[in-house]
Amino acid sequence: MTKFSSKDIISDLPRSINDLILTKLPIRDAVRTSVLSSKWRYQWRTMTELVFDDKSLCLRDDKKVAEKEFVDFIMRFLMLHNGPIQKFKLSASYLKKSTEIYQWLLVISRKDIKELVLNVPGHDWKRDNPGLSIPRIIFTFQKLNRLMLSAFTVKPPVEFQGYPCLKCLELDGVTVTLKVIENLISGCPLLEKFKFINMDKLALTIRAPNLKHLIVGGNFDDLYLEDTPLVVAISICFYPVWRGDILRKVPVTYDYLKSIEIRDMDYEDLDMVVYVLHLLLQSPNLQELQISADVEAPHYKHADFDIWERHCPADFTFKHLRTAKLSHVFNKNEMEFVKFVLGRSPLLKEISISFDEFGEALERVNEVLRLQRASPGVEINFFEGSFRDHY
Repeated sequence: MTKFSSKDIISDLPRSINDLILTKLPIRDAVRTSVLSSKWRYQWRTMTELVFDDKSLCLRDDKKVAEKEFVDFIMRFLMLHNGPIQKFKLSASYLKKSTEIYQWLLVISRKDIKELVLNVPGHDWKRDNPGLSIPRIIFTFQKLNRLMLSAFTVKPPVEFQGYPCLKCLELDGVTVTLKVIENLISGCPLLEKFKFINMDKLALTIRAPNLKHLIVGGNFDDLYLEDTPLVVAISICFYPVWRGDILRKVPVTYDYLKSIEIRDMDYEDLDMVVYVLHLLLQSPNLQELQISADVEAPHYKHADFDIWERHCPADFTFKHLRTAKLSHVFNKNEMEFVKFVLGRSPLLKEISISFDEFGEALERVNEVLRLQRASPGVEINFFEGSFRDHY
């Protein structure tokens, strides 16, 4: 006869496992675990990672009712919470007022929070309709390691000196002045990762001696990496076009830079080409290169197709480049860049190329296969779409 154990396995799980289970659940479901047993009754009150998003909403036909229930739920949860909070994430399209967010931030300001994510996706950035103003209390969170803000207006108080512990700063579609963003960067001495999706035309100077990962996109007049000696990876999206002497005024060598990603590259725009060429020449230890072309971009200053060879020193090679991925190769300008990479990369192991759907793909494939290669063992692959589809 089979014997069944009366032991309550759920109640006897280690505390660390309980916490992990709770973090994997939508927060309303985490609260509902209180009915499992007496030991689970108050487990949710000590959760260290809190995520409030649209999954936390009750389904209601009336959006105003749903919004009120959502706001009330967050406040009740925070008032009953007991213990430290490592992470607080708010991503909800229903929010309309900064006062609600201020009240929640006021409660968690006493929790020595390390990671803060605030996103209001319902507030798409518009020049004449900026996002909600970020509550100033956020600038008192001195123990933050990671800060992500999306669709807010960011204006720190005059007395704000920065975040001494911050290592990751991500700003997506925020409304911010040039002075504020540069002071914010310089006020984070430990900053290692900076992501900035900018819709205002700024001439931005980045001074971050410990920066390792840089992700930028949007509209810029200029971008100067003045003090970033440790940068390892750079990802740049040209949207719709950058003008000016981008980076050409900064004769810096990026000795630690190993990965470069360029999106929406226009191989026929002189400013873009010179910028990318400068970046490549100043990255002697580059190992990975990814470029996605924009075939519909307007050309403000036309670049000749052979500019790569004409403006590059005769003895230059990509000494450490191992992999390259080039998407939407379409015309002669882009093919010349493929030739440039293949001919100057003696250690290249793999290059992946996609051709624009309007191009003569088979003819281009044969053309690539006939190109001279500095690396005799390089593997050449062809794929559909762009590399962004594969990440």
